[in-house]
Amino acid sequence: MSAALPVLCICGPSAAGKTTFALALAEALRQGGHQPLLITCDNYYRQGWHPHPRFGFDTLAAIDEEALRRDVSSARYGQADMLRQYDMRTRLVTCHLVTTPYDMVLIEGAYGPQLLQDFPLAGLLYVETPLLLRLWRRLKRDVRERQRSPLYVIRQMLLQMLPGERRFIVPLRHRATHVIQGQNPDMETVQQMLD
Repeated sequence: MSAALPVLCICGPSAAGKTTFALALAEALRQGGHQPLLITCDNYYRQGWHPHPRFGFDTLAAIDEEALRRDVSSARYGQADMLRQYDMRTRLVTCHLVTTPYDMVLIEGAYGPQLLQDFPLAGLLYVETPLLLRLWRRLKRDVRERQRSPLYVIRQMLLQMLPGERRFIVPLRHRATHVIQGQNPDMETVQQMLD
C-alpha cells in the first residue's frame, strides 16, 4: 500500500464561505506546487433520505457515512478514481471520475467532517463568518441555485439550520487546529501543517 497523503479538512457553519475558502486554498496550493483533490461533503447526502423531524437535512444522519469514509480512505492513499456527486435540487446521486493526479486531499463541508475525526488529519480549519452575513448568503444561494422560495429558506434556516449548527457544527470549532476569519488562506500556516 502506498504512503498516506496529507488530508486537510475545512469545516464551519452553513454559508460561512467554506467552499470559497477551499477553492482559494486549492489554487494557492497549486501555485505552490501541490496537486490537491477536493472532496465536498455535500456530495455525500443520502439519496432518498427523509428529512429528520427536528433538523431536516442539517444533521449528521443525512450524510452517507459509509460512502464518505470509503472515498476519503481511498483518496488518502491516492487510489480515488471516482467520487460521489449530489444534486441539491433533485437530491439524486451520481458519480464523477477523478481525472487528474493529486498529492494531497482537501475535505470541505458543514456535515461530514464530524464523521472523520478518527482520520489522521494534517489540520482541521474552521471557517467563521458573522451570522447575519451567513443568513443573507444562504437565502440568496438557496433561492437562486436550488429554486426554493424565500419563505421556505427563512423557515428552514430558523427551524433547522441554526439548531443543527449548534448541535453538530459549533463543537468542531473547539477541535479546530485553526479558526479562519474570512476567505483568504494563510499559506504559511497551511504549509506548517503539511510539513
